[in-house]
Amino acid sequence: MTAAIAVPPLLLGRQIRLQLLHLGEERQPLLVVDEVLDDPDSMIEAARQADFYSPPHTNYPGLNANLPESYYRTVVTALRGPIAAAFGLPSDVYVKYFGYFGLATTSARDAQPVQKIPHHDGPDPNRLAMVHYLGRGDHGGTGFFRHKATGFESVDQSRHATYVAVAQAQLAERGVGTAVYPGADMADYDLIGQADGVFNRLIVYRNHVLHSALLGPEAGKADPAQGRLTANGFIEAVSS
Repeated sequence: MTAAIAVPPLLLGRQIRLQLLHLGEERQPLLVVDEVLDDPDSMIEAARQADFYSPPHTNYPGLNANLPESYYRTVVTALRGPIAAAFGLPSDVYVKYFGYFGLATTSARDAQPVQKIPHHDGPDPNRLAMVHYLGRGDHGGTGFFRHKATGFESVDQSRHATYVAVAQAQLAERGVGTAVYPGADMADYDLIGQADGVFNRLIVYRNHVLHSALLGPEAGKADPAQGRLTANGFIEAVSS
């Protein structure tokens, strides 16, 4: 893993648009921001210069690389107000951010069973997840799901043990499963909403909601200029 690539200062898009949606019966917020960057191609170029690696401790279906430091200073800092309003963050908290480039390259045939069901990133509803779509073309967006057996659309600490036990039993029963990623037709989950992977669109949601990238069955291209490139990140509010 190497240091983040330096890029010129990033500017917000001159036609940036924000929309707040709500998902499913739980009405979980989904913030959608279109035309985020004035020059999103600069992020693609940064990704082309970055050193991608296979993440050792996650189930991400592909490769990761470091984001430019200017990304946090521009995007996360500038959108702090709308994010705080959408998700009820106190104004006096310190916001921590961790992010990375994602390049989905693993075919459904080669994916592990756990990669072919929706997931939650953690049980803390105050930790937020971000996905910024930087790939041109139809690479798939992000889907949000309800677990049929439990009815859960999100998994906080009070639900965690129950959900994990049921989901693991279902995985064990189904074995390798079909060679497809999560989507509209699943045995154990209902698709309750989705954000299309529109170029230069960013979405923010609570990291405990059940979600998945909506990937096709074939392996994605490893070239950041041609594949499903995203800037992924997590926002955590810490009391000062």
